[in-house]
Amino acid sequence: MNFKDKYLAKQRENSQIMIAPPFPRIIKIDICNVCNYSCVFCPQSKYTGKVGNIDDKLCVRIIEDAYKAGAREICLSSTGEPLLNRNLEKYIRQAKQIGYEYIFFNTNGYLMDKERGERILSAGVDSIKFSINSGSVENYKLVHGVDGYERVIENMICLSKIRDEKQINCKLYVSYVAIKPTLHEVESLRERISAYTDDFVVMNANNRGGSISEIDEKLFVGNDEYSYQYPCSQLFHNVYVSAEGYVNICCQDFENLAVVADLNVMDIESAWNSNEFVAFRKKYLAKDLAGTLCRNCLFGGNEHVIPLNENKAYFQEDQYKIKNLRKRVMELATKV
Repeated sequence: MNFKDKYLAKQRENSQIMIAPPFPRIIKIDICNVCNYSCVFCPQSKYTGKVGNIDDKLCVRIIEDAYKAGAREICLSSTGEPLLNRNLEKYIRQAKQIGYEYIFFNTNGYLMDKERGERILSAGVDSIKFSINSGSVENYKLVHGVDGYERVIENMICLSKIRDEKQINCKLYVSYVAIKPTLHEVESLRERISAYTDDFVVMNANNRGGSISEIDEKLFVGNDEYSYQYPCSQLFHNVYVSAEGYVNICCQDFENLAVVADLNVMDIESAWNSNEFVAFRKKYLAKDLAGTLCRNCLFGGNEHVIPLNENKAYFQEDQYKIKNLRKRVMELATKV
């Protein structure tokens, strides 16, 4: 069973939902909420005011507390680039020593040089997913905002060879977020990297809960074999922690619009069962979703989102970044 099928199967298994579910098996910590890329389909390309790396002591405590609460799988990435955090290897090693059964993260791969790759593999990571979203040098730069196509491919191939030579049990995946001008490049990239990866996952770009509406008109592919829906279980079977130490309701929250708890002042199990989280699950089950990220995500909308906690949602749009984003979107649109 490939990566996509396994993911969808897991979502179906987790589709049983309840107001007060047991603590989830999976925890996802955003150890760095900034990025060295500015992809046209990602809200990172617009916002400023982020903190960067998560506080080290806080992250160590969260990893420990989540395991005690019942988590057994941990993802050390979410909205930013985890390789920007030099403590990544430390967190992998800590999680492995505590007893986590599966440790993984997603990366654009630009900073995954040979030395860093060796350290990360030696720390005990179970899988790494590279985000490569174009099959050509020219489109890669327009899509990602960085001229890094050959470098990233070389980094991934080097990591694969290190893994094989040292017989390290770590899966390597590649994810490809397709937009109209890059849809035709899927197979050429798949062919180039297939010998070095365990799976190649393709999905169409979406507006990320309305946070990146710029792609909707010009770049959205529509519904085809790379578009798929699944029963959303994020509120009930996953816990997301932002770089500030906030518990958010889902992975699409790039602006802290859906904060339900602050782990700087409470433990993660209490946060999972907090009145705020329970109240939002009730709203979700009642389909009372006006003004929420969930409504935009479920229906592909761009409606204004009302923050669940005004004091936590402080990110601002950067006009220079937006200008750069729109310029690249228009240039890509001319290729369709």
